[in-house]
Amino acid sequence: MMYALIKNENMKIYKRLGTKIMFVILAAVIVFIGLVMRFANEVTEPLDGAGEPGLQIEQSDPDQMANMPESMQVQIHEQEMLGTYLIEEEVSQVNRDSMLGFAMENPQLVSFVTMFTVIVGAGIVAGEHSKGTIKLLMIRPVKRWKILLSKWLSTVLFSIVMVLTLIVISLLTGGFLYGFSIDGLRVVEVVDGAVRDMSVWGYMAVTYSLAWVELIIMTTFAFMLGAVFRNQSLSIGLSLVMLFTGGQVVFLLSSYDWAKYLLFAHTNLLQHFNGQPMIEHTTAAFSVGIVVFYFTVFKAIAYLSFSKRDIAD
Repeated sequence: MMYALIKNENMKIYKRLGTKIMFVILAAVIVFIGLVMRFANEVTEPLDGAGEPGLQIEQSDPDQMANMPESMQVQIHEQEMLGTYLIEEEVSQVNRDSMLGFAMENPQLVSFVTMFTVIVGAGIVAGEHSKGTIKLLMIRPVKRWKILLSKWLSTVLFSIVMVLTLIVISLLTGGFLYGFSIDGLRVVEVVDGAVRDMSVWGYMAVTYSLAWVELIIMTTFAFMLGAVFRNQSLSIGLSLVMLFTGGQVVFLLSSYDWAKYLLFAHTNLLQHFNGQPMIEHTTAAFSVGIVVFYFTVFKAIAYLSFSKRDIAD
């Protein structure tokens, strides 16, 4: 029964013209960014063999270092660590201007995909009420929680398809712009004062997965609003406002101790992977705990609103 419900919801999602337009826009944005990056790099200084601009491994002059800002001293020290590691370990690092390099840089575009899945998530329940088709669902001999779960799972599946589309089109775009060749398979970075060496496929798996977590929590938030307000326009509008302003709100409130308990301070788990938490002294485990807590609350509210309220309310 659950399979039939999910199949039905997926048919509703993919037969919409708006869904097809979403995929076209996503592809167009990826190609546009690829073209901008490809031709912008032609006027910048060439990269060295390691794929990093101007990487120097010589020891810096201590006297000159002492007169530099602390942030610049840290940056130079990290460059020296990176250069030394690449030479000593004889690592072939992935070139940023390559097929894999372009795809590796695109997890940030998952936030663009989030906008589309938020629209789907907010409207998949609220749209049934707006169109009056919710009563047709309720006359079926299926429990309400199963109907709600099938709608959420269908939204999650849609998000997975969108992210996979992002990855595939990024690889194809990078291939056409830079060539379908694989020169280096390692991603070497300095994070939190230590060198991190990962395979490019492992790096992409981690970064895209962490970005997908933010997508899921925002989609679940939109899903909850749709179940509570039963108004498609209101649910989508509120969801998009929070999506685009949540980070700015946290930044403005970051000086307060209680700001670390706000959801939007933790949705972007890439901040911990990159060693740059939005709020100092917060750990990855703490962020995961906050995200799980809010996720549970959102699901509970959606369940109560959909299962306990009368359809005519």
